[in-house]
Amino acid sequence: MSGRPTLPDSTDVVVVGGGIMGAAAAYFLAADSDRDVTLVERDSIGSGSTGDSSAILRHHYGDDEIYTDMAHWSHEFFRAFEDETGQPIAYAGSPLVRFGEEGTEVGDYAAAGYDVLAERDIPVSWVEPEEFPEQYPMYDGLDDYDFAVSDDSAAYSDGTDAANGFARGAAEEGATVVTGVGVESIDTEDGAVAGVETENGYVECEDVVVAAGPWTPELAADVGVDVPITPTREQVVILDPSDDYVEEFPDLTPTTSMPGGEWYLRPDFGDNVLVATHYLTEETDPDSYDDTPDEETLLELTDLVTETMPGLEDAGIQGQYCGVYSTTPDHDFVIDDAGPVGCYLACGFSGHGFKHGPAVGRIVRDLVVDGDTGLVDVDYFALDRFEENPAGHGMPADNI
Repeated sequence: MSGRPTLPDSTDVVVVGGGIMGAAAAYFLAADSDRDVTLVERDSIGSGSTGDSSAILRHHYGDDEIYTDMAHWSHEFFRAFEDETGQPIAYAGSPLVRFGEEGTEVGDYAAAGYDVLAERDIPVSWVEPEEFPEQYPMYDGLDDYDFAVSDDSAAYSDGTDAANGFARGAAEEGATVVTGVGVESIDTEDGAVAGVETENGYVECEDVVVAAGPWTPELAADVGVDVPITPTREQVVILDPSDDYVEEFPDLTPTTSMPGGEWYLRPDFGDNVLVATHYLTEETDPDSYDDTPDEETLLELTDLVTETMPGLEDAGIQGQYCGVYSTTPDHDFVIDDAGPVGCYLACGFSGHGFKHGPAVGRIVRDLVVDGDTGLVDVDYFALDRFEENPAGHGMPADNI
């Protein structure tokens, strides 16, 4: 994208938000419809939650088949990203492992995920305890676990990189991508979207896709739609293992979270190890939050990691930051048309959305253009589930 495009006076579809979801929606709308598409981002592409995402690409979701199907479809797209969009992105394989104890909820979740992946011919392995030392030599304290399930073809990417790839791809398909301009409100006329008011003026449009992360409820409220999202702060530290550790364990670590833990880890580019919280409980203001991890949390994370992986005891700290989740009561997404005709929401991804970005973009395109989608049963993500029950679908068995 050369130069800096300006806002048009009118367009067919305005996509609000330049994270992975908005950028993917803009790409699929531009590439596979005759709609004139304008993506509007108030900061830079991938600068919000997407930029802070751990960008894990897993398929294991227990028996939650809809998420496995979306993650698998999306991962196939990520693997072929450059062929599909013409844009290269960062990508590295890293199997995801779930350790389990028989007869426990978390163990049942891990085992159910094995069955779901196996039924779909997604590479998956059942690992017996006697195999742990060979498969996971960097780990101590695995004696309590009866088995492990390995999502063998899991991987990770880079959130900002992928969002920018989608945005560049959308621009090459004819979309207008405008950054540094905030959308302030949605305008309606006779019960339908008429346009959006931005910091740089009014844009007439027939459809608006709101994919603005934790700022989505504010825009939705403009048109009388209540979206139950709680912004929560999560904390991340990047460890720099010693040369001896990297030489002994070149895979660094599988992507994993220990049962019962509110943290996870994965290898990172440059022979680093990313460790992050997954609390989903620390409410925050997305416009004003401390983006440096708390010292207490930093110490807790490093202690937990070194208890499990003693080889990381001498690791340095390469970086640290905080990000914001857009958390729904049930940790399930909201992908729906809601409020005035022509208003679509893609939000509430609750810390596990990145891996589904391509599928969400495709679903949004289908809803806007065709009125429905054949990719998944999108009714599962309907906003009105919270009218029927404020808890929505209820909390998942394992929310990482």
